[in-house]
Amino acid sequence: MARPRVGILGLSHDHVWPNLAALAAGDLGELVAVAEPDPLLHERVHRLSGGLAVHERYDALLDRQDLDAALVFADNRTSATLARHALARGLPVMVEKPMAADLAGAEALLAAARAARLPLMVNWPTAWRPALRHGVALACAGAVGEPVQLSHRGGHAGPREFGCSPQFCDWLYDAARNGGGALVDYCGYGAMLCRLVLGQPAAVTAVATRLRKPGLASEDNAVAILSYPRALGLLEASWTQVGAEPALAMTLYGDRGTLLVHQPRAVREGQSVAVGSVQLVTAEGSRLLDPPPLPPEERDGPTYFLSCLRAGRDITGPCAPDVGRDVQEVVAAALQSSATGRRVPLPLS
Repeated sequence: MARPRVGILGLSHDHVWPNLAALAAGDLGELVAVAEPDPLLHERVHRLSGGLAVHERYDALLDRQDLDAALVFADNRTSATLARHALARGLPVMVEKPMAADLAGAEALLAAARAARLPLMVNWPTAWRPALRHGVALACAGAVGEPVQLSHRGGHAGPREFGCSPQFCDWLYDAARNGGGALVDYCGYGAMLCRLVLGQPAAVTAVATRLRKPGLASEDNAVAILSYPRALGLLEASWTQVGAEPALAMTLYGDRGTLLVHQPRAVREGQSVAVGSVQLVTAEGSRLLDPPPLPPEERDGPTYFLSCLRAGRDITGPCAPDVGRDVQEVVAAALQSSATGRRVPLPLS
């Protein structure tokens, strides 16, 4: 079977570079073209692959007749639009998290994928971390009984301080293109975990505010509480956190124990992290578990995406498009709750 010919739409999302490396390291797809308006990013991608076709306009790539799939790494608002256009051209799409800048964009993208009957994947980088995946599997299998609270914190000292590129920072600090600030950047990771373990919440209450960065137009810190009939989700996001500790990717408190996913965290954008471990605490004591390796076809986003295309399998788990849409609804409800000071019931009308 011939390898699918892959095009990249956008290079301004710094997550594109490890995904390009993963695509090059595998044998499931062939990168043939990139579209990106910024000439400085042209230079960077040429250094990685000199024979690559690089277009200044997105339409030039979408007009090509030799592509089999598209990966999208522009700003959150542009990415949702580009992904819809790619689907309309008959291309399966992988879009980098969080799917869109707002719920309307996510729902329009999901509708486009369903109308085209084509695969759509939302790539969450944490989906390829063995410890976190093992922790979620244990949680769903009832390792700590019925969940009472799931907690997740994500953050760093800010995009510039974290070492994000000027192009990435340019839109991360733009609330219109990003969808917000720290809340949009980091609460989605925790909302995705809550969606997998607890389902979609009944309501969201949140505070998103600017505490330390006077020139920032959006929030630099946020806390969101997800309400369920018999559980709570606690999501924290920060663009003012100094250091990478505590390195807990997820904490789940159940009625028969506690599960902690220990995940070393990057201190700069693009840094790889260690595998991590899972700690299981019950009345009998505490155990530290090494996670099993992920299946070879699930070692990274492009590999999973292209493996599903080759086998004709649906995109499932954390990167499923309906999960991405539901995460976007939680983020939208959190922004609404913070703006109004009220608890926001779900589903949003």
